[in-house]
Amino acid sequence: MPAPHRPRLHRPVLLAAAAVSATVALTSCSAADTAREADTDGPSVGAVEIRDTSIDAELTGATPDDPSSAYGDATLNFTAINTDSAESDTLVSITSPAASSVTLDATAEQLVVEPGTSIAAGQPVENVGGDGSGADRPFTVAMELTDGELQPGTSVAVTFRFERAGEVTVDVPFDVVEPDDLDRSSRPLPPAVEPG
Repeated sequence: MPAPHRPRLHRPVLLAAAAVSATVALTSCSAADTAREADTDGPSVGAVEIRDTSIDAELTGATPDDPSSAYGDATLNFTAINTDSAESDTLVSITSPAASSVTLDATAEQLVVEPGTSIAAGQPVENVGGDGSGADRPFTVAMELTDGELQPGTSVAVTFRFERAGEVTVDVPFDVVEPDDLDRSSRPLPPAVEPG
């Protein structure tokens, strides 16, 4: 006796379900990849993006756990990238509620972010085709921190103001370093910025 004929309707259904599962998996991977890419970007305002931020300070109090600890020789480190392909921008000021003063030790040229390039404080600047005007050299940002308000491992709100882009406030990691470690020339170079 021949075997009873079984309908084959379930096979296309299974194939369709497999296709949907594959699509969902690909979409999930794509979303995860996009999220990972987004994580590499820093806070931005207009066409300016802020990356690689940190504040280093020398401890002048007794211990890092002492709430009355005082910090000296604090420096702000960052890179600002201009993603605009046509217009330059200029860093006008940097302020922070955790600092009584912020001093930019830079020439006027060093604060101009040309299209498709970057400026940096406390770390190397890597711009393709630098013209030697000073914008392709790092500068220093010194901060007079308020005593007794900071703890290592916390973040400090820092506001960057640019002439065209406006203001952006960034939570910058704060850490205490040994006096000999304040030289950041050994930091790795940031990615090269190709002209847009």
